[in-house]
Amino acid sequence: MLWLCLRLPELPLNAIGENQTAGPLALTHNNRIVMANTAARDAGLATGMSVATAMGLCSTLELRCRDMECEQRHLENVALWAYRFSGDVCLCPPNAVLLELGASLRLFKNLARLYRRFISAFRRRGFNVQLGIAHTPLAAELLSHQNLNPAKLVNGTGQLQQDALQQALHSLPTQLLPLAAKTLSTLQEMGLHTLGSIKALPRAGLERRFGKDISCVLAKLEGEQTDIRPKFIPPETFHAQRHFDGGLHSKQQLRFPISALLSELEHYLRLRQCLNRDLGWEFHYLDGSREPWSLALSHRHFDRRSLIDLVMLRLERLSLQGAVETLSLCCEQFIANEQANEQLFDTASNSKQQEKAAHVLDKLRLRLGPHRCHQFSLQDAHLPELSWVLRDAHAPKQKGPSSSATKAGEENTDSKLLRPNWLCHPPEVIKETSAGLYWQGELQLLQGPERFDGQWWQQRQTRDYYIARHQHGALCWIFKDCLNRRWYLHGFFG
Repeated sequence: MLWLCLRLPELPLNAIGENQTAGPLALTHNNRIVMANTAARDAGLATGMSVATAMGLCSTLELRCRDMECEQRHLENVALWAYRFSGDVCLCPPNAVLLELGASLRLFKNLARLYRRFISAFRRRGFNVQLGIAHTPLAAELLSHQNLNPAKLVNGTGQLQQDALQQALHSLPTQLLPLAAKTLSTLQEMGLHTLGSIKALPRAGLERRFGKDISCVLAKLEGEQTDIRPKFIPPETFHAQRHFDGGLHSKQQLRFPISALLSELEHYLRLRQCLNRDLGWEFHYLDGSREPWSLALSHRHFDRRSLIDLVMLRLERLSLQGAVETLSLCCEQFIANEQANEQLFDTASNSKQQEKAAHVLDKLRLRLGPHRCHQFSLQDAHLPELSWVLRDAHAPKQKGPSSSATKAGEENTDSKLLRPNWLCHPPEVIKETSAGLYWQGELQLLQGPERFDGQWWQQRQTRDYYIARHQHGALCWIFKDCLNRRWYLHGFFG
């Protein structure tokens, strides 16, 4: 097996997006400096220093509290990104991710190509990453502290060079071993400063002196004992953000980070085999205020370019309240990918037309505003005026009519019964005289009757429907209420 460890030594700064800020900045916890950026380190700040001492060294120092939840979320995003290279990903808190690359080498041809993909991706994000590669998870995790080039340990085909690997392991400092602080202190006092000096001693003697923990660690390093790591499972919701030093002042400047966030969302949806139904955006301004805004979607396939256009169209209705310091994207509503069954010789034009229609519908909603786009939906009802309902075009799909209603519809189709394109709601009263039926002109019966009899559990309705011709030539759908003996106009044929 071939394990790769990705370690982010500046994860606390990466998580808040301040690792590249120009001014001196430091993160604090319990009144101590946890991490400082480059400018602060140049001013003499160091990890573990008290806040009072740090402020004495640098009067322009900006202090921020360490955000552990943000760091965990950022580490999960890195693990989610790593899924595109391996299906076996593990979290190694507080700042590392493990990947098993044995099967990935066949996909990416060789390790050099895979290594370039890793490095280029992290450089684009401005992250400092350290890599460790070995035959066991613990060995890769420890070697990541040394940040050795994988080319020194692995050949082009992905085979480990055992001599180079053992030499790198032997030179590891003892303080990196996952042992108790008391054990590590004793090893240092005995002059055992490297892993090689420890491995040179009899393991039985080490176990008698320090307990089973040290022999267990050595066994996991060599692969003699199974090192089971819990696999990372993608979260149920998607959350990502981009931070901008100094802030962005125009909407066009937001286009590129919006595209980057949608690209991450696309990868997340591909992993979970689902489709999002919303885009929850939030602006974090330099003055500390926030502005959330959302975008409902009706697409059947994820198309990043189309979504960028929709988001920019939505931005036209907003006015920025200031400089945007952070842009975040959150998605919580998902549906399973639709599995369409197509004919053997059917083309993809139908699905493309449906996707274009959904895209046009989203644009209309943005242009006209929410709750102004509606569509007709069938529902299980016996009477014609109750068999359809007007609903929001972006509302979740309701369950279709029952099987009995569907069968009835199929029977109507098979018998080729005519139905009008327009219904009168409510039905118009028709005058009945000795000369015939009259509604803004004479009506002549052409076809019928067709009996509708139902709703006995509420208020029984019994109707005889006819097709009639108006004196002006229009075809009408009329019925006679068999209970009150009156005639009504119910619709017109196109």
